[in-house]
Amino acid sequence: MMTSSRGEALMSLPDWARRLSAKGAVDFTETLHGTWRRDGEDLDRPIQLVLRHRATSARRLLESGAMETEGELSLDGPTLPVHGTRRVSWRTGRVDMDLVAEGLHLIGGLHNLLWKGEPYRFRLETAAGAPVGDAILRPRRPSETEMRAAEAAVPSP
Repeated sequence: MMTSSRGEALMSLPDWARRLSAKGAVDFTETLHGTWRRDGEDLDRPIQLVLRHRATSARRLLESGAMETEGELSLDGPTLPVHGTRRVSWRTGRVDMDLVAEGLHLIGGLHNLLWKGEPYRFRLETAAGAPVGDAILRPRRPSETEMRAAEAAVPSP
């Protein structure tokens, strides 16, 4: 049986995501952009993550809060493929991501999913665990045209 916090979590999904969950799998794409800074430097550099999160079923997502993630990381010019996990704590609203790109490990997330406007914060490390820097990213809001196109692509239940 679903607890109220899990039910509330499902209800907090956008309409298109709830319709997708009725089909079984849940997936969505988000674009995060912001700046990052190397340890010991004062220069802010641009960073962007385009991530596709996927859970095999709404039930599994509500039970574990876990989704597989893949996408692209743009950092200092080149675009690198990235993969990892996204996990939501339904009790606290915290979102944690653990992402790996070529030679980089990004660890971080969002303190509370329900706090609008809060940035994602990541620690960047080498694949061996040596510190590289920190990043602060915010979601890019889709345009009305993008929202309508996404909603039109989802079949009605």
